[in-house]
Amino acid sequence: MLTMLPNDMHKLVNLRHLDLRRTSLKEMPRGISKLTHMRNLDYFVVGKHKDNGIQELGGLSKLEGSFKIKKLENVVDAGQARSAKMEDKNHIDKLSLKWRSDDKMVSNKETLRDILDGLQPHTGLKELKIKRYKGERFPDWVGRCSYNNMTSVSLVSCKDCCMLPSLGQLPSLKSLRIEGFLQLKRIGDEFYKNDCDHHSSPTAPFPSLETLEFNNMPCWEEWHVPDPEAFPRLRTLEIEDCGMLKGDMLNGVLWRRVCCLREDDEGRSDEMVGGGDALSIRPSPSFNARSNWLPKSLQKLKILMFPKFEFLEHKYDLVELQIEYSCDSLTSLSLDVFPNLKNLEIRGCRNLESVSMSEAPHAALQRLSITSCHKLVSFAGEGLAAPNLTHLHVSFCSKLEALPCDMKSLLPSLQSLKICDCSDMCRLAEGGLPPNLKELEVGIGEQQLRDLSWMPNFYALTRLTIIGFNCDSVTSYPEVGSLPHLPSLTTLYIEFFDNLETLKCNELLRLTSLQQLHILLCPKLENMVGEKLPPSLLLLDIEGCGLLGEHCKNKHQLIWPKISHIPNVRVKQRFLSR
Repeated sequence: MLTMLPNDMHKLVNLRHLDLRRTSLKEMPRGISKLTHMRNLDYFVVGKHKDNGIQELGGLSKLEGSFKIKKLENVVDAGQARSAKMEDKNHIDKLSLKWRSDDKMVSNKETLRDILDGLQPHTGLKELKIKRYKGERFPDWVGRCSYNNMTSVSLVSCKDCCMLPSLGQLPSLKSLRIEGFLQLKRIGDEFYKNDCDHHSSPTAPFPSLETLEFNNMPCWEEWHVPDPEAFPRLRTLEIEDCGMLKGDMLNGVLWRRVCCLREDDEGRSDEMVGGGDALSIRPSPSFNARSNWLPKSLQKLKILMFPKFEFLEHKYDLVELQIEYSCDSLTSLSLDVFPNLKNLEIRGCRNLESVSMSEAPHAALQRLSITSCHKLVSFAGEGLAAPNLTHLHVSFCSKLEALPCDMKSLLPSLQSLKICDCSDMCRLAEGGLPPNLKELEVGIGEQQLRDLSWMPNFYALTRLTIIGFNCDSVTSYPEVGSLPHLPSLTTLYIEFFDNLETLKCNELLRLTSLQQLHILLCPKLENMVGEKLPPSLLLLDIEGCGLLGEHCKNKHQLIWPKISHIPNVRVKQRFLSR
């Protein structure tokens, strides 16, 4: 990567564009201020000498677009900063100001503040990022309401700052990120105050803000919101690694304004529907709060790693709910309190024993997933009446005794059923399984998997996965007559049979529509017996299956006749073609 430019670049007096995106310059070439026609320059690295220091920026008055200034630790006083004439560069719309993390050259905090004050940009700026600023406070221009085009502010790794700038009156600010303020303990009135003309009509703090992120603020304890009309358009709120923040400090004024909290680092806009309706919570272990601070209009809620979270006994308008390793006090979850819930996902809810509902059908529920809830014993006693449920997934619930009863009549729309590693399950589905299933995944013990006659003749089933957890004595599979009539089955997975040695082809010949056969992670598998695999097969996928994979690759004389008709045989991601 390029780290230096020629020192005679100043001779290119008509140069207008210098693309530095694939470079990492240690300093700028001498005399760059002579390039007075320069319009596009990705960044400027402040050198320690007069002929490549920040003073050189003063001559580049025509810069436009996005611009970064790096190594600001080499600026020693406010006079040098002002010589860059940033306030005159009216065509820059995105500005990034960066110090190095190992800055030890300037220790006077007031000097640092004066330097940043001297770098004040023009008021038409749209985006501002300040990184590793070492001052304790920001100069007044940061947040001044005259920056009426400012839509994004990011303040990162300002570890010595003990007070946030007054950003609440930026009229167009939509996105605000505060990260790495290691000394900040309280956010108070200073965050919101109005520095504008006192004769103008008052404006609610943060009138346009949609996304607000706080991250890595280990000393932050209190968040004060003085104005009940603050954050009127907030859609995204993220609080992460803020272990000292007290839950009761997040007063109802703020949470009534919260509509959406971004679920991942991509900030996918397709999840922000309507006016914003989702909230995701991933607090530090010391964070404690009950759900009475949730906005009533909330529709999407994700609770992650929050063992102390509690639901109150009233109805919620949620449409989507995800609980992961949270809600330790929850022993019974009643679906009645979520009448509009469409999607419910529960993972690692350590004390959950039952999922229940009243006799009335839950018409909204479409997807239900429960995994790793090791105390879960039962579903609703009279059955899970959810006429529009299309997907049901239950796995790693070691004490679950049975699937919901009467699924055939109570779950008429069910298309996908996954039931895996529920070792105590002694009753599968009293009253029968829904006949219109399209996908089925089963891994529920040796007795049930040896003989699948308990399954009805699924005429719509296209995908079947058989998982051999806890089937240690199964050495050959599938047994003759063990498969039901599956005329539409196109894809079959056979997985995790630790001691499986022989695959029986003749039983699979009954699957007349089978196109894909995947045999995965059966380490002792080495033989095939019977005539051949189904003639309809287009793909045989073998992975982690010991000698069988080698025999297929080597066209073993006892194996190859059974698979030679298959156009594609894939062994550990390699294809063999006829």
